[in-house]
Amino acid sequence: MKTKTAILIFANSAPLDAKRKCIKNGKEFFNFQHRNLLELVKESEIPYFWIDENRQVGEDFENRYLNAIQHIFDQGYQQVISIGNDTPGLKLNHILKASELLENNSMCFGPSKDGGFYLWGLRKEAFEKKSFLNFKWNTKDLLPEILSELIYNTIQFACIETLIDLDCNEDAFFLLQNKSIDFQLKYILLKIVRKSNNPSALFQFIIETQLTSLYYNKGSPLSA
Repeated sequence: MKTKTAILIFANSAPLDAKRKCIKNGKEFFNFQHRNLLELVKESEIPYFWIDENRQVGEDFENRYLNAIQHIFDQGYQQVISIGNDTPGLKLNHILKASELLENNSMCFGPSKDGGFYLWGLRKEAFEKKSFLNFKWNTKDLLPEILSELIYNTIQFACIETLIDLDCNEDAFFLLQNKSIDFQLKYILLKIVRKSNNPSALFQFIIETQLTSLYYNKGSPLSA
């Protein structure tokens, strides 16, 4: 084995995620994310495992997720960097930074604004499935609980940049405020926002952020 680290993409198929999260035009968003994730992990040159609903094992989310991590450790890898498919801000540098941090830390996290995490890096010796089943998964208390437990047990960890997940239609508003966002993704997010229950807020948002930036970006002058 050339490397001791592997990436886990724990993500369902685009149609299933769009349905479960009730996101309008969600299938298009998750298809975009899937293509982007594949590009990122291939560019990282770190071996990866994509475990979707057809390969997940367990009666609930936490068991399926933790079983997926255990599966990779069982293949002989000593470190796992787990990522999902709902964080457009995830870049190659986040994955590479996590790999670097695991050299001197038992775990590292990419926190999400909602209290969870979009990235979890961990060493094999720090992983015990039973202990992680006790946390409040899929809640805003998840990451604070885990970090408190790590501090209590003097387990060394590190955190990288906090990002925003797309968990509901309204999250698209906040994601669109990132001016460096990919143009195709911006188009997809605008379609999601258009389905929002607050059309007046959408109109104001477009006036203040989208149309203003288009007006001032007039492009290069014509040649003489």
